[in-house]
Amino acid sequence: MATTTKRTFGNERNLGDIIYNPNTKSVFCKINLGFFNKTINLVKRTDNCYDLMVSKYNSEETVKIGQTFPVKKQDETTSETLTQTTLGLFQKYDSQKQKEITDNSDALFLTTHKLKEPKVFGEKGFMKVGFITGKFGIEIVENTQHNEPKQPDNSTNEYDDDGEQIPF
Repeated sequence: MATTTKRTFGNERNLGDIIYNPNTKSVFCKINLGFFNKTINLVKRTDNCYDLMVSKYNSEETVKIGQTFPVKKQDETTSETLTQTTLGLFQKYDSQKQKEITDNSDALFLTTHKLKEPKVFGEKGFMKVGFITGKFGIEIVENTQHNEPKQPDNSTNEYDDDGEQIPF
């Protein structure tokens, strides 16, 4: 039985503004995905792309979670105002590297957009210098020889818990 893998994309949405703080000379954005909110620092590299840095939990230390790459136009030149990256949603064990690595099969695809002119807001001098958009991409494996949809497993599991109430 042969299988094919297709990637299905969700709608592209605005995930937040890219802000420049002139006091600390840092650029950051707060990604808002409903229950998941994360502030990401954008550290500019020499190729006009960015390292994505986040603070460790309860620490001043930052960790690189990824980097953006140039976006190529149709004429193969790079865009000065756009960069893209892919953030995998899950991890898997790589037997060659013998460690957990991020799997990009299911991922959040992010694009940074640079504004032509920064917009000052607030009393502290913060400037909106861009915004970030994203869309989810999920891989779906399909059987090519079996056209009937898979039926859900409606069997019930029986547990022998001696009448003990499990709070989950």
